Amino acid sequence: MSKDLVLDTENQKRKQQRISLFPPDYFSKPEKFTFSDELLILIPAVLSILFISLIILSLFVESSAAEIISIFKSMDILSAFKITFLSLSISALLTIVLGVPFSYFSSRKNRNINKVINIVISLPLLLPPSITGLALLLTFGSRGILSKLTDNLAFTFTALIIVQVFVMLPLFIHTLKNSFAAVNKNIIEAALVEGAAEKDLLFKVYLPLSGRGFITALIISVLRAAGEFGATIIFAGNMSGKTQTLTTAIYSLSQTNITQAIALAVIMLSAFLLPLFLLEFKIREKT
Repeated sequence: MSKDLVLDTENQKRKQQRISLFPPDYFSKPEKFTFSDELLILIPAVLSILFISLIILSLFVESSAAEIISIFKSMDILSAFKITFLSLSISALLTIVLGVPFSYFSSRKNRNINKVINIVISLPLLLPPSITGLALLLTFGSRGILSKLTDNLAFTFTALIIVQVFVMLPLFIHTLKNSFAAVNKNIIEAALVEGAAEKDLLFKVYLPLSGRGFITALIISVLRAAGEFGATIIFAGNMSGKTQTLTTAIYSLSQTNITQAIALAVIMLSAFLLPLFLLEFKIREKT
């Protein structure tokens, strides 16, 4: 097994040399960074940070504590909170059930058919939200191709779940698949020698060794679904107490009360920041 590992390492080095943009001896005599080199890197980085930070900070600057507190006195907004968290919880569970086996399958089997499947799975990440909403409407709506089997699911709570799972699955699968692919192959081989079945590999090897990757995939995909607007409003609608989420509630408030819309946006953004900080400082720092 050690000889195979050495050969595999040498093959990887040769492959890296072939695809490298520079000859193997390019970095043998590294040069020191000059001040102009540092500026060339530093200025775009600072501009990028300022560009993003100023846009986000504008929400906090324009909001007030009084408006944020008043948000929680609105029954419609409280209902939007409830619908958002309930739908995301159900969608996350469905995404885990569907996404974990598929991620395992794709990371284990490197065939051409898998590449085609991966392209199909990636499409929801590339489709504009308006197209996604129309496609779901033409699939599950009153005249949809599945309407005889599912009845009309448009503008229902179920439609909200479908939208969220549709946008969550690709992100969850790709992130978790990469984590599965990084599992040490020697451990997999040892498990196979011991007679491990496929379900043993998944639940006793891959998932335990990819815990941080699983959490990362789940957090990123849930936040992606929580922020979905276009597909949601086209297929699930924006009915208060039924399908209105925090994202669509912000849209409604922006038409009537912009200060409350800003306050709700600040609350939602703050809710997004908490798991992101957890992801960066508590999970990735240990990897």
